[in-house]
Amino acid sequence: MNYRKLGFFVFLGLLVVCGILVLLRDYVIEKADPQAELTDLSAAYTASEEISAAQQRLADGVAPAEVVTRLQDGTKHLAIVIDGLPERALTERMLDVLEKHNAPAVFFVEGQNAAEQPETIQRIYNTGYEIGNYTFVGISSAEKLPTERLISELCRTQKVVATLSPKAPTLFRAPRTVFTDPLLMAVKAAGLDYAVKENVRHEAGTFRDAADAAAFAATIPPGSILAIGISRPVDPPSKEAGKTDDRPAVDKKPNIEDPPAVRNTPPPSDPADELDWLLTALEGAGMRVVDIHDFRKIRYIPAIPEAEPVR
Repeated sequence: MNYRKLGFFVFLGLLVVCGILVLLRDYVIEKADPQAELTDLSAAYTASEEISAAQQRLADGVAPAEVVTRLQDGTKHLAIVIDGLPERALTERMLDVLEKHNAPAVFFVEGQNAAEQPETIQRIYNTGYEIGNYTFVGISSAEKLPTERLISELCRTQKVVATLSPKAPTLFRAPRTVFTDPLLMAVKAAGLDYAVKENVRHEAGTFRDAADAAAFAATIPPGSILAIGISRPVDPPSKEAGKTDDRPAVDKKPNIEDPPAVRNTPPPSDPADELDWLLTALEGAGMRVVDIHDFRKIRYIPAIPEAEPVR
């Protein structure tokens, strides 16, 4: 066999090997990877069937979800909920802190963020922490949403979390939301048994040091549910459907301005460090963090606003 024929067969063999490798990559390895199809879960999870089923349950009549609220038995117990899904690296640090202090917590996640961070959801679940429903985008004033939008927010989040972990959430929260009977009935219709009502709140990034955390911890009453805000709430639509903005457009031509003065403002604290400081201070005060399911579950009766005096 001459060298020309040998080179031809070697070249042909390389082509065959490359073709096999491409087939393995496209049809075996990628198909075997469960994350290969999860590139855009926020668009894929319309949850049409789940939304229709929830709307039917609501139309048939459903009892409102119960509300998990603070303890009133005098015990120095505390529950912690995390509002908003942190980015992966921050989640890892917060989980390390929680494990260090042997403190349970519930991560209330936005469905949209969960869809973009499937590994983070799986990490939370695999570490043994519970995941709650924080609506699809973390929308505030959820009680003001049209029923269709509310059901969609809840059901889409349920489907995302149930797809990325072995179970769907049973706990609901939404930022700056007033619990009303219609809201709690929609929550129940969407498959959530409980809504969690905090009585103490801390916005991440506002402690300067451990002394700040200790001062804050000293104000927390026994039996409290502490919410730690991670993400910024999304405001609900302010306009009615079909309305347009009739205000004149503003000409936004660039202007030459002096640069803003540089202030000596320290960077915000890492939320994981804040959590560590806070848990250390709570332990020093004899407070113990317990599972949220150890707290009271009640049939919530919304407060009736006082009538305005007749003039």
